Amino acid sequence: MSKKQYRAVVIACGGISGAHAHGYVSNNIPIVACADINKDKVNAFGERLGIPSEKRYLDYNEMLDKERPEIVSVCSHHHLHAPMTIDSAKYKPLAIFCEKPIALSLGEADAMIDACKAVGAVLVIGHQRRLSPQYVSAYQALKNGRIGELQSMEAHGHPGTSLLVDGTHTVDLLRWYADDDPIEWVLGQIDATTHRSAWGSLVEDATISIFSFKNGIRTILTLGGAHLKDGEKRFDPLWKNVEGGNYHHIILRGTEGQIEIDGDAPTSGRPWVRLIKNGSVEELTLPVLPSPHSEIVRMMIESIETGSRHPLDSSSARATLEVLMAIFESSRKRSVIQLPLNVKENPMFDMIEHGDI
Repeated sequence: MSKKQYRAVVIACGGISGAHAHGYVSNNIPIVACADINKDKVNAFGERLGIPSEKRYLDYNEMLDKERPEIVSVCSHHHLHAPMTIDSAKYKPLAIFCEKPIALSLGEADAMIDACKAVGAVLVIGHQRRLSPQYVSAYQALKNGRIGELQSMEAHGHPGTSLLVDGTHTVDLLRWYADDDPIEWVLGQIDATTHRSAWGSLVEDATISIFSFKNGIRTILTLGGAHLKDGEKRFDPLWKNVEGGNYHHIILRGTEGQIEIDGDAPTSGRPWVRLIKNGSVEELTLPVLPSPHSEIVRMMIESIETGSRHPLDSSSARATLEVLMAIFESSRKRSVIQLPLNVKENPMFDMIEHGDI
């Protein structure tokens, strides 16, 4: 435990702010203030955390100016991640912990990264599933050679999800299982006919993609579902039996077997994480770990004090976002997209704006 004293503030007091708060409390870092444009939310959060009423702000810039905290959490909807992070950096905190996705375009992400670099602030993005027991269990088995050499991966999201909402977690996990090896190319297609919104951003209805890591590992990813007209309108999930808690359903295929993870929650009647090898199914034990947000904050303090790279730093989040943007760009160009991607805007937003989808 660090002997130095740090003060944290939280911007946006919705559901995920509670997880951030737990991360700070478990590391003995006081949350000295909070901000939200919704008075009821900021007061409810303040009451839970024992934050005095005069430290509950409706304007986050006013809070940052008055409090000058060492650590800032950005827990807002997606479209506010970039402006709130860039604004926070102006007050020279030591670290900013922003929710996923890092941004809605590579241009936004780069502006966030540059703003934090300019003041020496650590920028961490909330891809916390790398620290969840079920995903760690699969990772350990993979790295211990239980299925031989990893050859390919398959991942599926639930019918209502999308790349920017949950796909960012899934792609981040896939990158992790592939040792964060650079991705060479992406081929993808999206359906965004309903122009729906989620968490402050336009999102697609369905996605299918394949991408290749430089080390030769191939990955298939599906998210969402199809709006069909067959006598009457109906909705068909892109991948069957993937819903609810198992929406990061991942299959790791190796030369000697495969590992399956049912996602954020177990599926009744089968092991949550299982090794399939030589015709048998083995339930993999889940390690006992600290809460993911507690670990994120602990490692963030370590990064502040030692200069070590945080495993969920902004460069990793940008690499994940680049895959999402490349899927959109592949759909726009109707071609394989080779990385690095030099498109700074969001290709899906551009297609919707111009009436292409």
